[in-house]
Amino acid sequence: MTMTTLDGLNDAQREAALETEGAVLVTAGAGSGKTRLLTHRIAHIVMDLGVDPYNVLAITFTNKAADEMKNRIYSLIGASDVWISTFHSMCAKILRRFGSKLGYDSNFSIYSQDESERTVKQVVKDMNHTDDSFYKKAVRRISDAKNGGITPVEYENEYFDDPDAAELAEVYARYEQVLRDNNAMDFDDLLLKTRDLFDGNPDVLAIYQRRFHYIHVDEFQDTNTIQYEIVRMLADGHGNIFVVGDEDQSIYGWRGANVSNMQHFIDDFGAKIFKLEQNYRSTENILEAANNLIKHNISRIEKRLWSNLGKGERVIAYKAKDESSEADFVVNTINKLIRNNGYRPHDFAVLMRVNALTRLLEQRFMQYDMPYKVYGGFKFFDRKEVKDIIAYLRILSNHSDDEAIVRIINFPKRGIGDGTVQALREYCYVRGLNMFEVLINVENSDLPKAQIKKLKPFGDLLASLSKYKMRSSVAELAEKVISEAGIKEAYSEDNEENTTRKLNIDDFISSVWDFDKNRGGTLEDFLQEITLYTEGDDEQRDCVFLSTAHSAKGMEFRCVFIIGVEEKLFPLARADDDKADMEEERRLMYVAMTRAKERLYLTYCSTRFMYGERKFVMPSRFFEEIDPNFGGGGSEQREASTYKRSAANFGNFGNSFKVSGITAQSTAVRRDNLAENYPVGTRVLHKKFGEGVVVGITDVGTNSYIMIDFDSVGKMTLSLAFAPITKL
Repeated sequence: MTMTTLDGLNDAQREAALETEGAVLVTAGAGSGKTRLLTHRIAHIVMDLGVDPYNVLAITFTNKAADEMKNRIYSLIGASDVWISTFHSMCAKILRRFGSKLGYDSNFSIYSQDESERTVKQVVKDMNHTDDSFYKKAVRRISDAKNGGITPVEYENEYFDDPDAAELAEVYARYEQVLRDNNAMDFDDLLLKTRDLFDGNPDVLAIYQRRFHYIHVDEFQDTNTIQYEIVRMLADGHGNIFVVGDEDQSIYGWRGANVSNMQHFIDDFGAKIFKLEQNYRSTENILEAANNLIKHNISRIEKRLWSNLGKGERVIAYKAKDESSEADFVVNTINKLIRNNGYRPHDFAVLMRVNALTRLLEQRFMQYDMPYKVYGGFKFFDRKEVKDIIAYLRILSNHSDDEAIVRIINFPKRGIGDGTVQALREYCYVRGLNMFEVLINVENSDLPKAQIKKLKPFGDLLASLSKYKMRSSVAELAEKVISEAGIKEAYSEDNEENTTRKLNIDDFISSVWDFDKNRGGTLEDFLQEITLYTEGDDEQRDCVFLSTAHSAKGMEFRCVFIIGVEEKLFPLARADDDKADMEEERRLMYVAMTRAKERLYLTYCSTRFMYGERKFVMPSRFFEEIDPNFGGGGSEQREASTYKRSAANFGNFGNSFKVSGITAQSTAVRRDNLAENYPVGTRVLHKKFGEGVVVGITDVGTNSYIMIDFDSVGKMTLSLAFAPITKL
């Protein structure tokens, strides 16, 4: 039989796809087509082997990846019942159905990271702790404990060497009780409670074991201990489990990912191992550099990526005088490539180990009118005005959600102060009631009359909206909440910030109508969808992408700059004395490098302003590992010797820079601005900063800089090569 479902796979991919029975581990290098392998394998199982799509499961880590997989499978086999989702979405769905066995109502709330942290903060405050660092430590340790499957009772023994262990165990226990009282779970609970559900209810586990004859897990190197246990439990049914991962891209150890799960999988299941080493993304030069780096890690399955895309441009290492010069190099190079080589802003990514390095780049991009986006900023559903509306909807979905009530009990302002809220909290605690129950009938409570008077309008609003919920769609309810609560009126003052907030509210309404029209479902379905919304789900625009290396995983760009490649910064100082941490830092650099398709630039400085003072810094050890000729030399720019590095003099810093063996003066990308056309006193107009007057010209020649005293922002020095200015 001709297996058309496997057409287009290379030999290594086809061999792995045909291995359908038993346990299979595919170690898939960056850009090696793992999503293609997964989707074609599923199509092969359904179309060629005749397996009911209902019996196939595919798990991945982001909604974006899940949606891409759904679309690809649909294009291969049409509509199907293959269950494709993230770990958290799968677990939420299971818990909605069977959570009652753990004491939860099916309409439980899912607390976002922000809501979880706020709840922990309140618990810590109730314990009379005022040290902010203790609260932050509690947040981290509780999440670590849950990812490791450690209960509050077990916590103190597990962390016996921590002097705060007893108090943290109490915070953990109280936090868990608050969640339970509010009929709520946090992100970690979705995994932990599902594991507990399966562990304590073999009949429930058996339902899913019988259903899933074939299980697929993407990004397996990112699984934590609990996720691995869930997968292992499910696979104990039919034993057909296919996992794809790359230990070289395991970069989430700090949030519980356990790279050793790949070895555990081999040992526990006796898995067959396949390697995908052909890279379809990057040129040979980029892969050579990445291979040279990652081979210094010991904890890995040996593989070496290769490509048939040609040698490509040389990898560039650029040494800047300081962070300001580093930013200039990045922006100037991007401008040059856009103007001379046909690139678009969205073809570029600037990656860094820590997001604190974005500030200067943002300033440069604004100065030269270059569109950019800082990835990892506020996601749409994390904006205050949107979260306030969501809090109203959460209350209407789950009356036990006191955290949501506290968030909006005085929004818009109703004159309900902290004292009244605390009195309400204590009243509910003593009587074993939730706030919703008390508020909708507050006039019959024993609270002081003054507090009843303040609380009654809010209680009446909740009662009215609850009745409306029974006969409305999700979108109609959202509009009713916004209208009846007067949320837009809270932003009535005419200023730019309020205009933006009102536009975001309108966008939120549009998103709810889109849910009703295209996906449909209950209020609980909508709240779950937006709560499990993951980084990477929002639309991409034509702008330069600024982000940490962590946030760029799974993405690709034609040109990548990795800045701040210095000791103590990349790798971080804390990795110096820990071999495992250093290997993770190296994997993170590897991930950043393999985002690049055509051009890769690594930059570092001689000095950098950090921690309140300017310091001399050393280039990262990773340069030496990539190529010895990169290591710590004095010239401004170096290229790997494996790429026949030119021995030419690179010129004086700040006047020129070398790209792929060609010295390119900044005049090559100059606008039509000439220094002689802008004498001191000339009035000019800048696209972003408005009007100003020229007060000076410096470095006239190949690089001319103009100092302008803007009416709105004061003096700024801009490069004439790129500044979007015109004479008035």
